[in-house]
Amino acid sequence: MITALLIWLFKKYGRPFFYQHKSFFNQFTIPVKRLSVTILFVALSGLAFGQEQTLNYNVLHSGHTVGHMKLQQRKDGGDTFLNVASDVKMKFIFSIQVCIREDAHYSNGKLLSSHVSRMVNGSQKADKSTKANGESYQLTDGSKVSSINQKQINNNLTLMYLQEPVGLSQIYSDNFQQFVKVEQTGSHTYRINLPDGNYNFYTYANGVCSRVDIHHSLYTIQIQLA
Repeated sequence: MITALLIWLFKKYGRPFFYQHKSFFNQFTIPVKRLSVTILFVALSGLAFGQEQTLNYNVLHSGHTVGHMKLQQRKDGGDTFLNVASDVKMKFIFSIQVCIREDAHYSNGKLLSSHVSRMVNGSQKADKSTKANGESYQLTDGSKVSSINQKQINNNLTLMYLQEPVGLSQIYSDNFQQFVKVEQTGSHTYRINLPDGNYNFYTYANGVCSRVDIHHSLYTIQIQLA
């Protein structure tokens, strides 16, 4: 009964009053609407920006900075794109400059394709790609083409910079084009044994890789989060 009375009162007195003073109310409602649209646009822009992530690293040898590495991740719906660029210049008997470019594309957690390019003193030493092909992956190493009988690859070494490999026993190496062993050696620290006899240690902090210790038969270098 009270509800019906309120509706009747609004129709008889409230609605005529509102239309009579419509221009007055518009002075407030229009700016509020515009403000709401602006806030929504800023929020959506922030969400889009949040889909991109960049990590910068310093490369050190014997305590001295000898290069830099940048990792970029971009997400677009179910697709994730990774890009790594590193430039290192060291001097042994002679100077050596190594430039490495790595790309990977995941879709809904599955690796669709990856590419590794390595230049040493201006000469290309590696040009390798991995591409999903039905129930397997096609591997390209220069002019050599082969395949790996693997239906789905969910993690590769590039992704290790962004995700701690908790519970993983192996991970895909785009450079060696095969799975390599993952061994946890301490709190947030993992060892990767490589097919050439070398090995790396990955250490994590706040969910991302903060340091990589690369142990090569000829040298040892560190990659540290800047």
